[in-house]
Amino acid sequence: MRFHTLTALLPVALASAALAQNVGEGAGSRESRESIQNTGDQAKPAAQDQAPAGPPSSGPFKLSGGFVQQFDTSLNTGGSYSASRAYGAFSRRLGLTSNMNLDIAVGYEFGHYEFHGTAFGLGSTLNAEALSVVPRFTVALDRHWAVGGAPILQMAGQTTADAGQTITGGGLANFRYAFDQDHVLGLGVLAKGLLGSGVIVVPAPLVDWKIAEGLRISNIRAPEANPFVGLELEQELGSQFDVAFGGAWEFRQYRLDDAGADANWIFQESNTSIYGRLEWRPTEALRVDFVVGSALYSRVKTLDGGGSTMTSTGGDPALVLGAFVSWRF
Repeated sequence: MRFHTLTALLPVALASAALAQNVGEGAGSRESRESIQNTGDQAKPAAQDQAPAGPPSSGPFKLSGGFVQQFDTSLNTGGSYSASRAYGAFSRRLGLTSNMNLDIAVGYEFGHYEFHGTAFGLGSTLNAEALSVVPRFTVALDRHWAVGGAPILQMAGQTTADAGQTITGGGLANFRYAFDQDHVLGLGVLAKGLLGSGVIVVPAPLVDWKIAEGLRISNIRAPEANPFVGLELEQELGSQFDVAFGGAWEFRQYRLDDAGADANWIFQESNTSIYGRLEWRPTEALRVDFVVGSALYSRVKTLDGGGSTMTSTGGDPALVLGAFVSWRF
C-alpha cells in the first residue's frame, strides 16, 4: 500500500482530532478560546462560588485550510531548497457530559520540496504527506481548573512510501488554570515516537493572558490549520481585524520510498520562524489570516531506516508567506 492512499482515510478519521505534522494542534480554534474562557462554567459545583451544572454542549463543524510558501533556503553544505505546503483540517467539539468535552478533527499536510545543487540524493523534488489523528478529552474540575489528554496517531511519508512504515504514535497530557476568562495559564507534555527510533518530548505550555485592553499574549489564537508551535503578541484593531507578531518552532519527518539504495530512509526538517499575522473576520462564521515572516535556523537531515543521521546541514534565513481560512457551520 502506497502512502498516497492515506487520503482515503480522511472520512473514517473524522471522529478524531488532529494536528498536521507539527505538535501545535492548530490551537487557534475558536473552540479552544471558548473552552479556555468557559473553564468550569458547566462543572458540578464543589464549593459555594462555583457555577451550577448544565447540559452537555457541542460546537459547530469547522473546515479550515492554508498554504505556506518557504522560498529558497541556502544550505551550508551548498545548494538550496524551497518548500510549498498545503494544510487542511476538519473538526468539531462534542459535549460528552456537563464538564467533559471531546475535540474531534483530522488534519492533513502536503509538502512539495525542490532541491537545487544539494547532496542529499533525494533528486530534484520530493512530495510528502502527513495525516495526524488526535482525539482530545478535556475535563473541567471546577470553575478554575481543567485537565486534558489525548492519544496521538500520525502517518507521514513520501507519496510513494510504504504506508506501514510511516506510522508513529504518542500522547499528550496537560492542565490549565483560569484566573478569569482573560487570564489563563497551563502546562502540558507531548511525547511522540520518531520515525526509525527514539521519542521526541515537547513541553506544551498554554498561555492566554490579557495585558491591556485589546492586547494579549497567547499561543491559542494562531490560524486554525496552522503549522506553528509558538507564542504571539496580538492586538485587536476593531471588530473584524487583529494583528499579531510571533515566533514558532516547526519539526517534520517523512518516511522515504521503499525502493533503491536509500529504501525507507527518513527526511527530517526543522526551523524556527518569526512572523507577522493579520487576522480578518468578515462574518461570524468566516476567518481569514495572512502571514509573512522568515524561517530561521533551518536544519535538514537524512536518516537511515533506523534513525541514524546520514547527512545534516543548516540553512540561511528564508522568506515565508502564507494564508489561512476557516469556516464554521
